[in-house]
Amino acid sequence: QHYFIQSNLRNMADQESLGSEEAVNPTTALTSPADNDDMIYTSDGIFEEICRKRTWKLNVYVLCLISVWTYFPSVVYLTSFAGLDPDTSANGDIWTCLTEDCDNLLNSWNKSEIHKIPCSTRETENGGEEFILSRSDFTWNMSKTSFAVDFDLYCKGGSRRSAKTFLSSIYFVGALAALLTGTVIFDNIGRKKSAIIGSLVMIPITFCGTFCHDYNFLLAIRFLQGYSGFLLGTPVFILVQEILPARLRNYSNCLTQMFWAFGYAIVAGIGYFVSNWNYMFLASTFVSILFNLPIFFCVESPRFFLMKNDVAAAKESLKFLVSLTDMDLDIDKITIVDGAKTKERKQSYIQQLKDMISYPTLAMETGLQMFLWFTTAMAFYGFNFGWGSIISNIYIGYILAMVGELIAYLGLGTVITWIGRRRTMMLMYAGAACSYLLAVPNVQLNEEGSWTLESIACLAGIVFVSATFSGVYLWSGELAPTSHRGLVFGVASSAARVGSFLGPYIFNNLKDVVDRAVPLGGMAVLMVLCFVGAFLLIETGDKDIPLTGGDVVERRKAGYMYRL
Repeated sequence: QHYFIQSNLRNMADQESLGSEEAVNPTTALTSPADNDDMIYTSDGIFEEICRKRTWKLNVYVLCLISVWTYFPSVVYLTSFAGLDPDTSANGDIWTCLTEDCDNLLNSWNKSEIHKIPCSTRETENGGEEFILSRSDFTWNMSKTSFAVDFDLYCKGGSRRSAKTFLSSIYFVGALAALLTGTVIFDNIGRKKSAIIGSLVMIPITFCGTFCHDYNFLLAIRFLQGYSGFLLGTPVFILVQEILPARLRNYSNCLTQMFWAFGYAIVAGIGYFVSNWNYMFLASTFVSILFNLPIFFCVESPRFFLMKNDVAAAKESLKFLVSLTDMDLDIDKITIVDGAKTKERKQSYIQQLKDMISYPTLAMETGLQMFLWFTTAMAFYGFNFGWGSIISNIYIGYILAMVGELIAYLGLGTVITWIGRRRTMMLMYAGAACSYLLAVPNVQLNEEGSWTLESIACLAGIVFVSATFSGVYLWSGELAPTSHRGLVFGVASSAARVGSFLGPYIFNNLKDVVDRAVPLGGMAVLMVLCFVGAFLLIETGDKDIPLTGGDVVERRKAGYMYRL
């Protein structure tokens, strides 16, 4: 019943070269070698067998690892709630004068325009602009505190508004730094150790937000949150993908993104029930502690050890995984045949870059993935940092976004199973392009103007964009060879972090200074280009994960055709 193969693989290769219908699959059981007590497995074969005989214990183990992603929204989107703008409309939040200058201005101002005073400016002697009132001249009577008020960042337009958005975007500058670092460490010190380092930085730095009362200090906190968060998240995702066979990676990927979506309810709850923005960081700290616990008790990926040619360590990890199944297998008495391929690989950063030149196909596929990640992340975070501008009630906006993303992730697995990774990604990019175009007309759907065609189109758009956001993770995990997976994830995620940095400016800043059709139409064009990029990549759901750059070249020769 075990997926072993004979040590002599020459007959299998001969059968495949002849196109025999009875050619042997490396993960299919053959007769046991009579002169050898050891059973022989491929790495894919043993993970297939482990998951085939899994028990509830292995299911819980994998779910605990995946659940780490639930904490992310409570950190990433925290500034959306901790920095809520006061309502400066005629029927908005009330403010009170603190100085005589403010009282005099208030008495002389047109009564119907009083609500505009806090953000009104005047020309200075050198031709610049300054606010008529300083922050010390008045106070806002709000039910919740906000760093946008504390740091005077709420008026639309100008550098102050950009400074507020920068507090959200700088998170991704930190993430970019982490992923540039991660390209070196993920494939050298391991997935688990990388994640632990990220967690040990994330928790205390988030706690520091409880005592933050300075803009620059908050910038530093957000940068380090981004650095530690993605130093934790990416290797955890790689680890889960590497312990599952190809037939289950689709579902684990969808579950990962569903746990992420559940985090929207957590961050919306923090924003709704916690009235002090500093204490929102404290609440987020507890969420991080709770969901980071599994990484301290998991085992390292056996594939990582095989990549490092450390078969003994790989077997130790496999023993733990086997203990969570019904398998009656002595790991010490098996041979992993494709583990020998690691002798061909020099796992240094320089060698990985040289392989990009040696294998142009690997470089081409990596470049296309970088573009897909960049555009997808920009669209995804453009929506999710813009719900306060897209929908009048930010709490409802995030809950509806959660629902939209859950629909995307639940449906994605079914669609991928039906038409494959490649066609699914093409379909979702086409849907996203249509949603952006539909959002361009400025049409109100109710008398209050709280719902517009843009609101509905963006809620539809988040379904398509979320599906591509989830799908690109899965696809890259299978497109990249084991020898370069950390590098490919690192550079692709780095490109995504650049897109993530730009995303919050789409709805929070750019729409205020140019015609609304410019950002929305521009995103539609980018989605069309992503459609083309997905067309040029290869279907991976029916293929084994490649081990080396050479395997990537052979895979494309054997399995790619330019067709829809």
